[in-house]
Amino acid sequence: MQERSLGDILNETFAIFGKGGRSFALIAIVVFAPANLITFLGPRTELQHYVTTGAIPGSALFFYVLVALVTLVATTAVWSAASAAVGQQLVTGSIDVKECFKRVSWRLYSLLLLSLTLTIGLAICVGGIVIVIPAIVAAGFLLFGSLAIPAALYEGRKYVSALRRSFQLVRSMWPRILGGMILITLVMLGTGLVISVPSLLLLSLDPGSLSLASMGIQYLVSLIANSAAVTISAVAVTLLYFDTRIRLEGFGLEKLSYEINYSDKN
Repeated sequence: MQERSLGDILNETFAIFGKGGRSFALIAIVVFAPANLITFLGPRTELQHYVTTGAIPGSALFFYVLVALVTLVATTAVWSAASAAVGQQLVTGSIDVKECFKRVSWRLYSLLLLSLTLTIGLAICVGGIVIVIPAIVAAGFLLFGSLAIPAALYEGRKYVSALRRSFQLVRSMWPRILGGMILITLVMLGTGLVISVPSLLLLSLDPGSLSLASMGIQYLVSLIANSAAVTISAVAVTLLYFDTRIRLEGFGLEKLSYEINYSDKN
């Protein structure tokens, strides 16, 4: 393993994603296919309508909380399993989907806590149009905590230790990590947009339709867009994490091979 530029990391991201496409698709679909169905089983009234009127029924509130929790768990599981798949691909040249999810289950609680913490930070950052200072603090936390999930997966670190490890790695080269995260975010947004636009154009022809066909199109597009964006970002961030360790610690395939076979008995 050798140092790579951000452009090289992006190129390798798509190379790994292309080579292990079936496995990455399976990782995403196994989780997102049932999870996305929940959004089609609840009330059809938009959340924005409830916010505008200032009143939300208890059943609708329960539904939106449930959707948020399911989305958090599903996204964490897919992202983490896809990240674990990167290490397998680099070391063995293949991906064992079952082992990827087994590795996620090994640090599931820490991964969920990390994901929840970063999600809260993102929400505060996005709300920074109104409250600037907390948004700046949240943005800094997101940057310095951006490598925490790979640290938990590969180094076996728990919640607090993984955050500390991420801060340690990012602190040494934060401008590079910032550039990488911006690039990865743009790729995620672009991927989702390219996949979603055709269906949005079709649905705009009959915006009031709630037919089975239109709901099926929305479900399928949402499934594909979520799967592509989450798995691609997982691959890219994991490669950025590896590259950071290569530059700081001389990280290599031998160390990676040990870490992907790590067990709680070690």
